[in-house]
Amino acid sequence: MKAHFSTTFRPFVSLVRLAAPFSLVLGLGLGLSGPAHAVDGCKLLLCMAGNWQNISQCTPTVRQALRDVARGRGWPTCSMGGDSASGNQYVAPEQCPEQYITNAGTDESGRPIYSCPFSGVIHVAVEGRPWSRTWWSPSGDSVVEWLPAAKAAFANSPDAMDERFDRDHAAWVISEQVRLAAEAAAAAAAAQGGAGD
Repeated sequence: MKAHFSTTFRPFVSLVRLAAPFSLVLGLGLGLSGPAHAVDGCKLLLCMAGNWQNISQCTPTVRQALRDVARGRGWPTCSMGGDSASGNQYVAPEQCPEQYITNAGTDESGRPIYSCPFSGVIHVAVEGRPWSRTWWSPSGDSVVEWLPAAKAAFANSPDAMDERFDRDHAAWVISEQVRLAAEAAAAAAAAQGGAGD
């Protein structure tokens, strides 16, 4: 009986072995999803240490990591990073960079409510030194704040860094100076007008 079983099904087993790789390719070709792939933490660390938004090999990796963390998944790590590492931190509006804080109204007691367009910040350290902070939002928007160690390393290659964070901060400083000057002028005018009564 044993010989009869193996000779009867031997062609079928051979056919299954032969067809298995083709069915996998066919399944993937038809759009069936394959296994999910986690973001490589070491590649992510290397990308985050550079101007990842302008590096085609890095953009999908970083965007996927940001999407994952926005969905509550952990931030990938790299065990080979040595003194270099990256980590995510969720932020409250008061931790937001000053140029991005907006007034969202007032609470029931009349105190201002502030908001921040970013939900978290990715801290990157290279060789033990703070390197950059990437402020991110679940919508996919992000901005990189380059810290002194990175600015020194890229001093001879200014195109290697995206300067949006610094430009936004400089514009905010100017707008704050204008706002404060206008408030001072209004207060002075009010005081002068009240002194004449």
